[in-house]
Amino acid sequence: MRVWILALSFLFWTSCDSVRYGSVPCEGDDCEASLDMVSSDSKENSSNGSSSSKNPSKDKPDQKDTLDNKDKPNVPDTVEVVDTTTVADAKSLPACNSSNEGESFMVTGEDALYFCIAGNWEKNVQELFDVTCSDGTLKLEESVAVADSVDAADYRRAGVTVTGFAEKGPFRYGTSVKIVELDSVMRLADSKRTHQTCITSSNGKFDFGSVNLVSPYVRVEANGFYKDELTGGLSSSLIKLNAVVDLSKRDSFNVNMLTHMAAPRVLKLVQDAGNNQPIGSQSGRALSDVLSSFGISLGGSSTGGFSFGGWNRGTQTTSTSKSAEDLTIFGDDDYSAALLAVSVMMQSFGSVKDMLQFADFVAADIQGDGNWGDNSSKAKLADKLLTLDAEGGLEKIRKNMESWKLGDVPNFEKHVRNFWTSTHGFESCNAMTNGMVKHVGNSQSEYFVSYYEQPEGPRIRFICDGSIKAWRVATDIEKDTVGFGAGDYDGQIKNGKINADKFYVYEQSKKSWRAATSDDIQEFVDVEEVMKKLAPGEKVIFILRHAERTDDTGKNGHLTANGKTQSQSVGAKLKGESIYFVNSTYTRSYETCENVAAGAGITSMGNDTLPELDGDWFVKDENKFETYKNGNGGGWVVASEYAYKGSYSDAYYPLQSRGEEFMTEIVKPRFAKVNRVGVWISHDMMVVPLTAFCTNGKANLRYFDTKQWINYLAGVAIILGTDGTLRYEPVKGLSSGTMTM
Repeated sequence: MRVWILALSFLFWTSCDSVRYGSVPCEGDDCEASLDMVSSDSKENSSNGSSSSKNPSKDKPDQKDTLDNKDKPNVPDTVEVVDTTTVADAKSLPACNSSNEGESFMVTGEDALYFCIAGNWEKNVQELFDVTCSDGTLKLEESVAVADSVDAADYRRAGVTVTGFAEKGPFRYGTSVKIVELDSVMRLADSKRTHQTCITSSNGKFDFGSVNLVSPYVRVEANGFYKDELTGGLSSSLIKLNAVVDLSKRDSFNVNMLTHMAAPRVLKLVQDAGNNQPIGSQSGRALSDVLSSFGISLGGSSTGGFSFGGWNRGTQTTSTSKSAEDLTIFGDDDYSAALLAVSVMMQSFGSVKDMLQFADFVAADIQGDGNWGDNSSKAKLADKLLTLDAEGGLEKIRKNMESWKLGDVPNFEKHVRNFWTSTHGFESCNAMTNGMVKHVGNSQSEYFVSYYEQPEGPRIRFICDGSIKAWRVATDIEKDTVGFGAGDYDGQIKNGKINADKFYVYEQSKKSWRAATSDDIQEFVDVEEVMKKLAPGEKVIFILRHAERTDDTGKNGHLTANGKTQSQSVGAKLKGESIYFVNSTYTRSYETCENVAAGAGITSMGNDTLPELDGDWFVKDENKFETYKNGNGGGWVVASEYAYKGSYSDAYYPLQSRGEEFMTEIVKPRFAKVNRVGVWISHDMMVVPLTAFCTNGKANLRYFDTKQWINYLAGVAIILGTDGTLRYEPVKGLSSGTMTM
């Protein structure tokens, strides 16, 4: 009875063009982006990729990038496409009714296809119908025997059971696999003799059954969706991979990225030999040529077949080297690793269309002389692989493929890393180079910098990591502290070599550098913020360096026009306040006060002049100070080494006692003249040690180490609390409290 029901229902649902999957098709730019040409003089190559058709999938939202965009070239879409036509077991199948009549689902627990027919889910329907496929979808048709028009006596091989696997990742059920016999008389042109089958499993296995071959030389096409290694989900669109196979001595072969890229080279080698050598004699050489173009050198002979997922992948003949059609992405040998590595490399280039166009471009380059010689396209691919590796993409690929539970995942990572590191000129990562940090010196790379500490351009650097025996992206501390060696003293601070705005502290006890924290470096706070945080009844005196001056450093030197503007901008932050102004005996100090007052809207300034602000408050012996300044790199070096290291004790007073004396004798008594805020203008030779004193050395003005010096209109805020105690904050009037000299 069921047979008759199936036969009758066939008349109803085979009128549809294809099996309905109830999902949004993948079309247009959502599926395939246009290829950014790999180089201006690239060969034009036609892609064998099929256009996108009905895709049983749905997209997830975009994932967030994990690297700074400024350091990232264009990378492929890594959004997982979920296959909505799979269920774990038969119990999970949806109800079979008129709304989904004719649809098919893969039951992964059984690795079997179920079709909804006449209200029932049925499997093994191939007993009644032929399974046909097109554009990645399956259809059932009544089984009709077709007579072979060729006389049996003309068969080179008759009744051959041809099997194999189609892999990018594994091709999905619904993939069509087509064999086209090549006419040796016509110099391996396509003949009209073709054979076609469909993949009906989830592991990429195909089976042609009994095939009669007139020519043992065949071209193979596998066209369908596949499991994407990068996302773990379904490919976003169809892909067509080719192979050229010699079936005179074999009945099993695989179709993969290496067969696709080696096929043009195989045919060229046969052509160069006068078309009087079998394809099989050139397949090994073509594979070696493709692999060597990616820096992969393998050798030796082998026998036997591949086994995976309970399937026997067939036997292969003994030879001096394997052919691409012998290989599978699942296996524990280096050939499997090489295949998977090249497959991943191509996948990383972009969309399915981009990937195939790039693979065809590389294959066409290799076809002629067996070498991929376009350095520009190599650099472009190396950049994409570098990004993939840096973002943990290789680890993700391994986890994705292991989750499929289809076989061993070989060590493909070493070949991928070897390609991008060697392309960019890195040495092998081994015991000799362990810990070495490098920049990309390949001028065709998007990561290129001409020298390690180049301030412009990408900041990314790479380190040879002995624990994984491979190059990886260096952390900030690894790339910033290269060449620092041991610190000169405990607590020494240096700015990073690549990130000059980051600072690192030396810990004597650990004999190592670490990233500075807020406990090490106290940031400068804006004048306006200090005023906002001032509690009722509290007063503040800002002791600041003057604004930008002219080249005249004498007492009568003036501010520049910009210096006056700077001063007025600080004054604008104090509008509405009654300000107590104090200046040194220098003209530029007075002019700074004058312009701060103007910016605050004060027309009658009123001020005190204090010689103690001139800059020599901490200097004990002026002659010795001048001697040190002239012999040790200038006043900035001497003053900062004194303030932070306690150097030159015969020229300076002790910082702590002298600083306390300034607060007790100079500052605190004058708070009586302060209504709420005072602005005192001094000079860098005074403000630097004073700021170091007030912050316990946490304000980074260590010019001798970090080249950081006090900026104009920066210094300290001295806050008098309602209980009579003083507290301090490093303060800035402009955008930064320091300048890098």
